[in-house]
Amino acid sequence: MNYLFNLRAAVIANRITLGVFFFFSGIANYLNFGIPNGFYQTVLTQKLQIIGPNIPPGWEGIGPLPALIAVPYGWLLPLAEIVLGALFALNYWVRWTGLLLILMTFSIVLAFGIIPAGSLVPNAAESFNKNILFMTLIWVCIAYEAHEQKMSRRRTRAIEESNLMTSNHDM
Repeated sequence: MNYLFNLRAAVIANRITLGVFFFFSGIANYLNFGIPNGFYQTVLTQKLQIIGPNIPPGWEGIGPLPALIAVPYGWLLPLAEIVLGALFALNYWVRWTGLLLILMTFSIVLAFGIIPAGSLVPNAAESFNKNILFMTLIWVCIAYEAHEQKMSRRRTRAIEESNLMTSNHDM
């Protein structure tokens, strides 16, 4: 029962879930790449909403992105989701893969807006861009990883100092 309330277990479960989510999201984006209103067409035609449609009133967004940016972004984003999601889930370079996942997710938030329905109290629509929650959860994983590495270095240093003091006492 203690394992269920263990912070380390919660962070590991969170990291694996997020990594698997991004991995399959990338696969789904390639599978729906060329269909009408699919991933690629959305990247090429979507206006950046930034905050949300009609926030401020009359705002229609910026763009769409120029083809020089949109085409490579459209082709490489799903690949990045697959690779970074797998690395993140498998606990490889969590700090750097996590930061790249946050940047990637932030670009999606900018595209659809922080308040994608245009109101914080919409009727049957997404009131808050849930990708922001992904960004904060990834941040938690990165911070925990950094904390765990720091504690590991402290333990190693304490053991070395203890061994040094023991050897000095023996003399």
